[in-house]
Amino acid sequence: MRTARPRTAPTTRLAAVLCIAGLLAAAGCATREPDLGPSGEPHDAGAVSAPGTDSGIALTEAAPARSQVTPTRQDVVNAAVSLVADDPIAAADRTQAIAENRGGRVDSRTDSPSVDDGPASAALTVRVPADGLDAALDEVGTVGRVTAVGVDRTDVTDQVTDVDARIAALDATVTRLRDLLATASSTADLLAAETALSDRQGELDSLRGQQQSLRERIDLATVSVQITETETASRGGVGDAFADGWHALLRALTAVGLFLVAAVPWAALVAVLVGLVIGLLRLRRRRRTRARPAQMLPSNPS
Repeated sequence: MRTARPRTAPTTRLAAVLCIAGLLAAAGCATREPDLGPSGEPHDAGAVSAPGTDSGIALTEAAPARSQVTPTRQDVVNAAVSLVADDPIAAADRTQAIAENRGGRVDSRTDSPSVDDGPASAALTVRVPADGLDAALDEVGTVGRVTAVGVDRTDVTDQVTDVDARIAALDATVTRLRDLLATASSTADLLAAETALSDRQGELDSLRGQQQSLRERIDLATVSVQITETETASRGGVGDAFADGWHALLRALTAVGLFLVAAVPWAALVAVLVGLVIGLLRLRRRRRTRARPAQMLPSNPS
């Protein structure tokens, strides 16, 4: 009696073939052929060949990788506040103290005291933490009477993401170049790697400076504060009129005194000239007086 061998079902064979085909397709997707240029060489916009390519040193710089996750919004915040206070200088001192107590700083400040009955004023540019901007503006509003306030937010998320990605790519390139320096087998390879490393390191330092500046602008909001003196009440009373007249008289007397002081040298010169003219006239008159008696004497008879 013969024992029949079990036959493989067609569906089982078909499933095995499909599984193998799927594995091959996945491997093909994982390994992507590089784009070839006209000469048949791999075409990569980020490829960088180090100087001295005849030595065999070629470095391909990867393009900055962008995360698929939506980044958190990054804003640069600028605010402007206009205040009116009885003493703008003292109000500016209080505003500066508010910024410093909140972990900020003062970038610039200009004080203009009252001169010639003109109103005093002060202007400040302060930096405060962006996450506490609303509370800082509320506290600054207690320094004086708020006449205007505005806040502007600029989205720099794309700029931050681009700079971070470029830094990551350049950092990886610098690391590879340093490894290449350690394994350089010839002087040409060493010089080429050092040149490429110097260029990439300079670009990396510049990008890190931009990154630091962006972070500071995001973390610290810029607030421009303009403080002017409170306007005095409208005048019209007898006391105010008398005060105005008294100040006008003082200004007139001051102007006359300055004119007299300035005219002293000219007055001295005029006095000298007048004295000379008077002296010449007197001398001429005396000569005429002496000449008349001689003409009036009678002549002797012949």
